[in-house]
Amino acid sequence: MGSLYQDPMASVHMIVMDETIGLRVVPDKLSLSDPVLLRHVLCCSILLHNLFHVVLCCRQLRQCNRSQEPPRQMRHVMSGAAFQAAKDTEMHAVERQLMGYVFDAIFSCMELYFGVFHVIWDRTMALYGNVGEIVWRNLAYMALFSTYMVMRTLPLVFYEKLALDKRYNVDPEKAPPLVGVICALAFVIVFVQVLLIPLTAVFLYIEIYGGYYFVFWIWGFLFAVSLLALLFFTLFGLPCLGKSIRLPEGSLRTQLLNVLEEFNFPANRVTLMHTFHIANATAYVWGYGCCKRLVILDNLILNRAMPLDELLPEELNMGLSDSQAAAFVAHQLSHWRHYHLLKGFILIHISLIIYMALFGTCYHVHAIYEAAGFPHNSYPIIVGYWLVYKYVMPPYLTVSNWIVFYFIRHSEYTADNDTWRRGYGRSLREALLKLFADHYVFPFDDHWYLMWYRTRPSCLQRIRNLQRLDLGTRLSRIELI
Repeated sequence: MGSLYQDPMASVHMIVMDETIGLRVVPDKLSLSDPVLLRHVLCCSILLHNLFHVVLCCRQLRQCNRSQEPPRQMRHVMSGAAFQAAKDTEMHAVERQLMGYVFDAIFSCMELYFGVFHVIWDRTMALYGNVGEIVWRNLAYMALFSTYMVMRTLPLVFYEKLALDKRYNVDPEKAPPLVGVICALAFVIVFVQVLLIPLTAVFLYIEIYGGYYFVFWIWGFLFAVSLLALLFFTLFGLPCLGKSIRLPEGSLRTQLLNVLEEFNFPANRVTLMHTFHIANATAYVWGYGCCKRLVILDNLILNRAMPLDELLPEELNMGLSDSQAAAFVAHQLSHWRHYHLLKGFILIHISLIIYMALFGTCYHVHAIYEAAGFPHNSYPIIVGYWLVYKYVMPPYLTVSNWIVFYFIRHSEYTADNDTWRRGYGRSLREALLKLFADHYVFPFDDHWYLMWYRTRPSCLQRIRNLQRLDLGTRLSRIELI
């Protein structure tokens, strides 16, 4: 068997030994070490994974079709026309998601059986085979691969523009035309390469110098970056979102000071941020000890806490009243009091390090490369990243995402309950309704769909929970999942 890599200084084309499994369908032995059998198993895995998510999307579409009017709690803030518009938007998004899984399953199986990744790698070697550094070869492959992955989305783009937009009466004034989307994909290709290639280079060098357990070095790199990001936001706030100012004098400041005193949060660490663009109306709280920070986005406050003549027409009467904003901030401080950010940070990194351990174990299984159409002794680094991520890890991600999402949703209920116990239940319920009225979304969620696609309980679920607390009852354990 010849070596895959020839002398990079030789002025001849690289010769790649093409001893692949081709389109064989009968394995030599019933073992996962047989690449033919492993290819069948990997395809079945991706088919079952995508089928599961297709079923979840179908359940949400069924929920949409069954719902014909707004829920009782929201009828005074949501008209029938607004409900229908939100319903069409939700069905459009879910059906697009569903078809994305269908197209992905088709392409994923074709890529394995027809050796698409091997073809791209061969093409990369034909163009850059004389480049001596293996990292540069992998980066060149990443450039071609990312271009292919963007082009892979074209069937879904055509389906959305030619079928979905017409079916759900999407306003052509608000949605880009098909030609515009296709042209935008060219910019997406450039953006993806600018973003991914430097990150890929970092991971490649970590693997080369990190040894067999390089995945733990990658986890350490991600842990350090996320920790530095939290420290930066704690010390300097969110300068990328807008300009921060101190809370102006007035009724809002008075009510917020009462809330801050109740939670023993320093008032001098609170800022109001005038956003450069309309972000989600919310407030952020993080930090412990001497490093604490509460940032309130101005669009959370009624009329953005600005003179009316400085507002756009669509911004008038949007935002929360002073009492509602105080209740919302109390909810965010309840998250801080219960260490939800810290617990979530730890949970995510525990999930990530388990993911990395499984990833590193599967990454060194050579049969995976051969199942993707590569010849024996040809195991490109960057291809292995994608093969393990795409074909091996989805079952683990399905389970771990459920656990993380469950924790986040449970944290919302815990913070709501704590806010209610402090006497802000009615104001928080009014705040949720006002935020819902400012930005309509479809209020109903199928319970199974919600478990994998919603990091937070819906506005309707939270309102029902607060109402039950007023009545002395609580949501059932099933409803809290």
